Amino acid sequence: MDRNYKDTSDVMEVNWEQQRVLSNPLRSRMVALLYEKPMTPKQVADLVGKNPGTVYYHIQQLVKHEILEVDRVNTEKGIVEKYYKSKARVFKNPEKASPIGHVAGKAANIYLSKKLLDQLSKEVEDLIFKYGHLSYKEKDSEDQSPYSIEFLVKNSNEEGE
Repeated sequence: MDRNYKDTSDVMEVNWEQQRVLSNPLRSRMVALLYEKPMTPKQVADLVGKNPGTVYYHIQQLVKHEILEVDRVNTEKGIVEKYYKSKARVFKNPEKASPIGHVAGKAANIYLSKKLLDQLSKEVEDLIFKYGHLSYKEKDSEDQSPYSIEFLVKNSNEEGE
């Protein structure tokens, strides 16, 4: 991985149209891959197991909506290769209103196998237990407020533009 995925400073504000374009799981996966390393549409197609024409279409939509940009252009023996990269790692819509009582949250559109979904669920369960335990340990030394923690995974529709 060329970029440090723990870098939280690489955030881009997006509008509603950009958010709609990013809501497609295939595009989200492509943006994540192109954040890690600039690639050509053919390289991305090989990684995601999709037709290069399909990937090229989605890359052009992401470029059109200013989520991806051309990193560099290589020309060798008359063949032009454009390498694309993501402008950010995290995309936030400042206009998106949070539900009443909503304090914090994250969302992502990703592909998971059943195995990875089970692993994620277990790790989130362990994390919630860990913070429940930590909150009990600090209850006498820090002011605390009650929160409801929810973990939700729902099917995403890859279809669309």
